[in-house]
Amino acid sequence: MIPHFLVDPGQISAQHAVLGDEDTRHLTAVLRARAGDEMTVADGEGTIYAARFDRVRDGLAVVVLGASRYQPPERPSVTVVHALPKQRKLDGVVQRLTELGVERIVPVHSERSQVVLDERKAVKAVARWRSIAVAAAKQSRASRVPRVTEVGDWREAFAEGLPGVVCWEESATGFRAALDGVPVADRLVIGIGPEGGLTHEEVEATGLAHGSLGPTVLRTETAALVAVAALRFHYGLMENPDT
Repeated sequence: MIPHFLVDPGQISAQHAVLGDEDTRHLTAVLRARAGDEMTVADGEGTIYAARFDRVRDGLAVVVLGASRYQPPERPSVTVVHALPKQRKLDGVVQRLTELGVERIVPVHSERSQVVLDERKAVKAVARWRSIAVAAAKQSRASRVPRVTEVGDWREAFAEGLPGVVCWEESATGFRAALDGVPVADRLVIGIGPEGGLTHEEVEATGLAHGSLGPTVLRTETAALVAVAALRFHYGLMENPDT
């Protein structure tokens, strides 16, 4: 499989694109690319180009762009509001949600979160999560990178009023039934609590329906992946758009 790179749109012209430092090192030192070697390049906003390695200029790889194709955003797009879990569990969640094609990831503090990030630590964590999202998008050959927002608060994260479902282990409603009740919309949101779960008041504060993911209690880092995969299946987003 030919390599796939993400390039800032500002580094793409009509005929060429310039890779960043890390991608240049990977292309030249790890892959040992030679002039003419094929690859694909995405701008992170939906356009993917066929490309060929040209040369290294001023320490950065320059590639010649060929045919392009635009992948429109999935509808419905998915935002995941995720309460902060312990340790670095959200690293893996961000990676896998990127592979699943979510549009936005919103990390938040909640009542039972066992992790509280001060401003300095929050800025550092968000930078790491954004880097993880870019790496995951490259690995999964995605045309877009999800937006990872600044760390917020659970009770403020649903202010946009997007329709969706909060995953809650105490819910008497199944996740599929909850999705059936969600109005048709271009954008949906899924809420995921921390290890200690969400309080009844936090669930009510979202204004959304709630649903259970089954008879067993899933780890918080598992719940988001199961919920997004179930939503994608529910809305027919697991079909190959090229077929």
